[in-house]
Amino acid sequence: AEAVHGSVVFTRGETQTLATVTLGDKASRQRLETLDGDDSKRFYLQYTFPPSCVGECGRVGAPGRREVGHGNLAERGLIPVIPTEEEFPYTVRVESLVTESCGSSSMASVCGGLLAMYDAGIPIKRPVAGIAMGLLLPENLKRDTDDKEAVMAQMEDEAVILTDILGLEDALGTMDFKVCGDAKGISAFQLDIKCEGLSVNLLKAALTQAKEGRVHMLYHMLKAQPKPADDLAPSVPKMVTLPVPNSAIGKIIGPGGATIRSLIEEFSLLNIDIEETGPEGLVTISGTKREKMDQAEEKIRFLVQEANNFVPGSGPKGKKIPDPEEGKIYEDCQVVGVHPFGCFVQLYEGMEGLVHVSELDTKRIDKVDAMFKVGDKMDVKVIALKDARGKLRLSRKAAMTEKFGLD
Repeated sequence: AEAVHGSVVFTRGETQTLATVTLGDKASRQRLETLDGDDSKRFYLQYTFPPSCVGECGRVGAPGRREVGHGNLAERGLIPVIPTEEEFPYTVRVESLVTESCGSSSMASVCGGLLAMYDAGIPIKRPVAGIAMGLLLPENLKRDTDDKEAVMAQMEDEAVILTDILGLEDALGTMDFKVCGDAKGISAFQLDIKCEGLSVNLLKAALTQAKEGRVHMLYHMLKAQPKPADDLAPSVPKMVTLPVPNSAIGKIIGPGGATIRSLIEEFSLLNIDIEETGPEGLVTISGTKREKMDQAEEKIRFLVQEANNFVPGSGPKGKKIPDPEEGKIYEDCQVVGVHPFGCFVQLYEGMEGLVHVSELDTKRIDKVDAMFKVGDKMDVKVIALKDARGKLRLSRKAAMTEKFGLD
C-alpha cells in the first residue's frame, strides 16, 4: 500500500513476525523521562507479543516486562547499523508484531526489522541477523562434587549445543543464548543459563556455532532482499531545513504557538520543528507536497525578515555599521528581495530594510513583482528609525514626493 513506508513478513520455522517501518521527523522521536532528565530516541523498536501467537486467549493491553525486554534486545541488535542523522535525517520506528511463536521471536524481530528497513530504503550500514542457541547437558552430570574442573570437562565432552532452538528446547534445555550480528562481529547478545556456569571453551563453541547460524540466516535474507530500496515510499514525509536567527524564532512561533499552527494548517504540512543550535536556530519543515513546503519556506523567510526588519549584514569585519539617518533620502538603493508585501532594499553595505507595498508608489500597486525585480535600484526615504513596532520604515513614495513634488 502507498501509506506503508516499509514492511516484511519474516517466517522461520514455526515463528513468524510482521515487521513494519514508519519514518518521521524529529517530532516523531520517542520521548523518555530518565533519572538524568528528558531524553529522546531517533531509532526505536516496539515489540508486541499477543496471546494469539501461541494459540491462547488473553487480555491485550500495555506491554509487560517480557515484551519490553525482548523489544529492547532486538533494538540493541539493530542500533549499531542504523545510519547517522547526517546520513539519514529521519526518525525510524520499527514495530514487530509476533503472529506465531515456537522459537526466538526477539531474534525474528531483528531479522524482520532489518528486512523491513531495507524495504523502506534506509541505508543500513551492514545487514545483521539474530539467532538463539541452546544447550543440553548429560543426565549423569555430577553436580554435587567439589571438583569443578571435572564437571566442566564432562560438560565440554558431552554437552550438545543447539542452533535456533524451539520453545520446547528452551524450556527443557540449560541455556538460552541469543546472539545478533553478522560474519564480522556481534551487535548484541543475551545469555540465560540454568546451571552454575559455563566453561570458556563451551562458550567459544556456542559463539562459533552462532556465527555459522547468523551467516546462514543472512544468506537467505539477502537472497530475498539484497540491498535497501533505491527510493523512499511516496508517503514518506519530505523535509526542508533552513537556518534562522534566534531573534526571529518568537516571530515564527507566535503568541501561544498561533503562528506556527496556522502555517501548518495553511500549507497542509505535517509539522514545523524549531531547534536552537547556537547563535542560529534551525527550522525543519516536513510535509508530503513539495509545492506547499516551498510556499511555507517563503512565508517563514518573510517572517524572519519582518522580525529583523533591518539586520546588519556582511559589513567589513570588525567595523560597526552605523544606523541610517532619519529623514534622509538614500539614492540608488538596490532591491535585494521582492515579495507580495513589498521590497527589501539595501541602503548601504550591511544595512537592509523593507519598503512596504503601500510605500512603493503614489499609486496603488496590485503586483509588486510586475513592477520591481531583484537588482533594480530606487531612491528611498527613511521615515522613522523605529515605528510603533520598533521597526525601520522606508518609503519610495515619500522620496518621489520630496524630490519631484509628486502627490
